[in-house]
Amino acid sequence: MRRRWWLVLSIVFVVLATGGLAAFTGMRALSNRYEDAVDRADLLPPAPSRSAGAPTEPPKVKGPMNLLLIGSDSRTKGEPGDGRSDVVILIHIPKSTEQAYVISIPRDTYLPIATADGERGSRNKVNAAYAWGGAPRLVQTINQFGGITVDWPVIVDFAGIRKLTDLVGGVDVTIDKKSVDAYRFLPDNSPYPSAPCHDPQGRSRRCVAFPAGRVHLDGQLAEYYVRQRRGLPNDDLDRSKRHQQYLRALAEKIAAQNLLTDPQKLDQLVRTAAGMMTVDRRMPVQRLALTLRHLRAKDMTFLTLPIAENRNVSGVGAVMVPDEAQSRELFEALRRDRLDEYVREYPPNDVRHGR
Repeated sequence: MRRRWWLVLSIVFVVLATGGLAAFTGMRALSNRYEDAVDRADLLPPAPSRSAGAPTEPPKVKGPMNLLLIGSDSRTKGEPGDGRSDVVILIHIPKSTEQAYVISIPRDTYLPIATADGERGSRNKVNAAYAWGGAPRLVQTINQFGGITVDWPVIVDFAGIRKLTDLVGGVDVTIDKKSVDAYRFLPDNSPYPSAPCHDPQGRSRRCVAFPAGRVHLDGQLAEYYVRQRRGLPNDDLDRSKRHQQYLRALAEKIAAQNLLTDPQKLDQLVRTAAGMMTVDRRMPVQRLALTLRHLRAKDMTFLTLPIAENRNVSGVGAVMVPDEAQSRELFEALRRDRLDEYVREYPPNDVRHGR
């Protein structure tokens, strides 16, 4: 089963934003409770050795900063051999902390993978870095490729995804054109839209279908929607835009519900989300929550790492090759904290609708 990576960003912002609101409005006991529900592990590469007596750098809680979100199906804490992650999302928070630039890096992106000793290694799919060396090696790989520093990696486990989605009453999305997922077979009693299809044995089946127009997604149908790849014009790139569309819709739904007026629902939502996260041992969750408490869906700009071509590589398989020139521009703008200039030249993804 493919990893359910599609709610990574929303889960993190649920914890940081609503957890920050809880702390900001004086609900300190609840805020502590949420932080206690978050698991901790060593997710960052070893820090460079310091000379004796050198001061220890304090944990970073102000912008600019970079978060790296990693999808996982189990609370394995990012250990080597935990399996490949189907999501790598880089979030840049500018110095003002008034925006968030959300950069999806497709799982099959063909990058130099950091070696076990932290050097630049041979190319492979980016999610191989996680399989071979856990979260620290993936962080090193992204740092080397972009010439950046990931401040805080976050691993998200997806047990309870449907519950989290259904807690907010599902979301509505706008779909441009009808699509059928010929690989998603529904039982005869399924309540979801379907179309006739055939399984690999040639038997008549019903496959999940998404009609054009406004569609309400509960937890199960949302999972079908964001996991579809075949049958979309641009395959994985369209799927990436779908999950960004859904993330924005979920963030908007959470913001519209004014959870502070319903402490029970706030508690249930944030504890569910917090229980699905593993963060670095030094990550100051409450202080980061306060820093990012003003962020809302309208403040998120969604991008995808520029891809030049799809290619088959012997021993690796089908990969997505980055556009080197545009990627350099992207990361230079990120390092200079000027992604606003980059998106003026390269418009971001329009996530108000999807394929």
